[in-house]
Amino acid sequence: MIEYLKSLFPEAVYSITAQIFLLVILGVFINKFIKLFLNRFMDKMENTSNKTKIKFVGNAVDFLTFSIVIIGVIYAIPTFRSIAVGIFAGASIFAAFLGFASQKAFSDIISGIFIIIFRPFRVDDIVKVNGEIGTVEDITLRHTVVRGLENKRHIYPNSWITSEPIINWTIIDPRVNKFMFVGISYDSDIATAERIIKEEVLKHPNLLDFRTELEKEQGVPLVNVEVLSFDNFVINFRVPLWAKDLPAGMGMMFDVQRAIQERFKKESNVELAKPSQKIYLSDARDLNNYS
Repeated sequence: MIEYLKSLFPEAVYSITAQIFLLVILGVFINKFIKLFLNRFMDKMENTSNKTKIKFVGNAVDFLTFSIVIIGVIYAIPTFRSIAVGIFAGASIFAAFLGFASQKAFSDIISGIFIIIFRPFRVDDIVKVNGEIGTVEDITLRHTVVRGLENKRHIYPNSWITSEPIINWTIIDPRVNKFMFVGISYDSDIATAERIIKEEVLKHPNLLDFRTELEKEQGVPLVNVEVLSFDNFVINFRVPLWAKDLPAGMGMMFDVQRAIQERFKKESNVELAKPSQKIYLSDARDLNNYS
């Protein structure tokens, strides 16, 4: 490469500084040109799997370009070149040391390649990893970047993330069935509570009709308000909410809960559950024990 540059710039590249400068400029130019091409190609694509592959290739281009420039710089400086020759002369010892030192790095790189091939998650997928929910933002040679709900970036080594259980809301079907739980007091009227919950859910624009044609003909309701359990001071309802994706489902749940609370306030026979306890005395004299 240096000889080729000398033929192009016979006067400028005789100095070591000029050679290094040209190598860096050439490396940056090639890197930017390839990345620009990949980014334009990716902007036109709608397939998430292909976007993931292109991003991974872009990260690999960064690594390869950097490596080639470093090798070129070492070759251009005579002192570094002689040191490199001496190191490679003891290739077996150097290889053993390099293999031991970079074992973790190679593990991350291989895991990154496996992520691209087997696709347990892709760029823009909504996942839950290590208890955190977020969107996969980037998959590099060594790590995966997940943007959390608070806009924080969680960076996981590829070798670690491929060995951990992952919940993926997007990989096959982005639609989500989000369960909403509502608790009312025992003094409340169940039928009224069910009616209010159903009316507020049906009003929301994010609600999906997930029924089959047969279920529609059979009169299966779009919203099913289920009495889930009777606890110490609360009657629990469970309401399945179908939405196009997780953000839409969570937004619908927040909106409906607020609307239900406002409706319950206007009803005299329905109230949300709150901790309470009733004490029954068999004899009025027992009251002294609680005074």
